[in-house]
Amino acid sequence: MATAQYDTRTRTVEETVVVLTLTEDEADALREVIGAADGTRTMVRIFDVLDRPAPPEQPALAAETYTSPAGIIYDLSATYRDRSGDVWEFTGKRSAHSCKPFVTYTGYMDNDDTVDDIEAEWGPLTKVTP
Repeated sequence: MATAQYDTRTRTVEETVVVLTLTEDEADALREVIGAADGTRTMVRIFDVLDRPAPPEQPALAAETYTSPAGIIYDLSATYRDRSGDVWEFTGKRSAHSCKPFVTYTGYMDNDDTVDDIEAEWGPLTKVTP
């Protein structure tokens, strides 16, 4: 009797590419040559890429985070709202012995509460998004 079933297979494909690095003068000279070429699709694509090179990619900056004992991950560059609607932000300072980040009620820089203190008393904390 015949049977059929779905199966998943993983294929690894290795591809060889050509990376061309040019100075501005070399790119200008190549644009002139390609611009005068026959206009095939390949030549047009190459000319378009040379005419509008992509800016260099900037690596994303990793956010500094803190993971609370409850497993909640806080982005230390963000602000958070507590259950009563007050907004808290991180001061950039940490407790000398526990390394827990200090937070402050927005506008009051002399607060010495840690994020764990505020989470326990006023949580849950919700990230404020722009």
